[in-house]
Amino acid sequence: MALIATTATLDAQTYPSIHGPESTPHYPAAGSTYVPIESWVYPAIERLAALRYVRSEFRSTRPWSRTECARLTDEAGDRIQEISRANGNVPEDVAETYKALEQEFSRELDVLGGDRNRSLQMESVYSRVMSMSGPILDDGYNFGQTISNDYGRPDRQGTNAILGASASATYGPFFAYVDQEYQHAPAQPNYSTAVQSVALQMNNGFPTVSHAGPEVNRLESLDTYVGINLKNWQISYGRQSLWWGTSESGPLLFSNNTDPIDMFRVNRIVPFRLPSILNFLGPIRVDFMVGRLGEHIDPVRPWLQSLHISLKPTENFEFGVTHSSLFGGEGFPNGLGVFFRAFFPINRVVNQLNDQFENKQYMSFDFQYRFKRYVTFYSEFLGSDDPDPFSEPTRDAVNTGLYFARLPWAGQKFDLRLEGVYTASPLNTAIKPNDGFLHYWGVYWHGGYTNDGDIIGNAVGRDGKRYQGWLTYHLSPKNSIQLNIGHTEVSPDFVPGGANWMDYSVRYVQTLRSGFFTSDLFQIEHLDYPVLFTNTRTTVTAAIEVGYAFGERNP
Repeated sequence: MALIATTATLDAQTYPSIHGPESTPHYPAAGSTYVPIESWVYPAIERLAALRYVRSEFRSTRPWSRTECARLTDEAGDRIQEISRANGNVPEDVAETYKALEQEFSRELDVLGGDRNRSLQMESVYSRVMSMSGPILDDGYNFGQTISNDYGRPDRQGTNAILGASASATYGPFFAYVDQEYQHAPAQPNYSTAVQSVALQMNNGFPTVSHAGPEVNRLESLDTYVGINLKNWQISYGRQSLWWGTSESGPLLFSNNTDPIDMFRVNRIVPFRLPSILNFLGPIRVDFMVGRLGEHIDPVRPWLQSLHISLKPTENFEFGVTHSSLFGGEGFPNGLGVFFRAFFPINRVVNQLNDQFENKQYMSFDFQYRFKRYVTFYSEFLGSDDPDPFSEPTRDAVNTGLYFARLPWAGQKFDLRLEGVYTASPLNTAIKPNDGFLHYWGVYWHGGYTNDGDIIGNAVGRDGKRYQGWLTYHLSPKNSIQLNIGHTEVSPDFVPGGANWMDYSVRYVQTLRSGFFTSDLFQIEHLDYPVLFTNTRTTVTAAIEVGYAFGERNP
């Protein structure tokens, strides 16, 4: 079935086509850790999917388990073999990507083929030094971010550093993962009195997490969890990161822009199909979490409940729905009744005197469609306090983009992504204008849709727009050079005087056969931000990360 012996034991009866007429296929109930969101594996599989070598991936529901990545790798192997038997030519970059994935998930392929699931592995050790000169933005909830989707690490002007290590273990249906870091960041002064006054105005008179802070020297847990696989439903508990959406800049409701959240999670790691006439919906993925958020001033430690359901009616069309609710916390109603009502788009009044509601509701819809010629179109719509984001589209936040897996004039190794996201209401005729008091903000949850002060969704913020493009040259599946250009605008209806800035970055990633790897970043940012700076300012960021990925050890 596949190209080498490690997957030869996987036959068609064990792995029927996920888009065929069969019911949900049977898979071994093997516990599996999740592939980190920033891994090279995701863009590699996405390129194979855009080139029609993988058909059953769900881009909007990540992270994927390692066994799910192994299944997708085996699916690519089937397609490559099918083309080879028909005397077709398999592009060199496709064959290289398949081999790299096959090597990465060799143990999981063996487990899916019938081997026992026992492993104990030191995954990696890594270190990063990042220097940031000039004024930076590190307050996405109010003003913006220079660095986004970085697990909420402290990024401040001066020299920042991290030193970390990760490890994993599996035993039958059980699994565990740990990623621990030492983090250092310089001390940071508070905003001026004038800027603090503006920030209070932007938050309707309520304070938010302080911008100031002493020097940071701390041990921090990133993704650290334990779990069990019950018939391909994985139940896990601990600090975890999610990425629910199709965009590259960050989904509108769940990204790794914040510290991993302390959560209880139930995830269907293998797509399933509904019986009878509902079979037309195609494969389905379901992901659910409930957790507590940190560093909310009022109320303290509120709860967040989120559910994401993604369907794939055809090989080229994926559609997802996400529902999230903020509820509870100190001084607010708690209990099972509050918890279950948070599942439904119902805003129950709990205090008639001030029209106080029991929860804050968010709902988003995302989809992607693959056209011929390796082009993928994707989009996401977010409604706040609206069960249906399309009921009042002038209030929606939107994130949309195009992905070109091939550039015909540039050979096989280039791909291009163009994307635009806005949380600003496009028309002032909206029944309830934005003005920063709609998306990611809560009337009674003054910390908003944040964890430890960082927005859980897209870092564009509460009333902004961002347009950007990524041009990537793939030296190999694990090695690449990427150019990113972006432009961000903040609405003057939210921040007095508004703001806009351009940023340009180059990222170089290389992994050696020995296991050593490096990820280097150089970024320039030109800021025009009247409320923060009297003149246009420039920020230069340079980061060097080095590490080592260990080989596997089986007890």
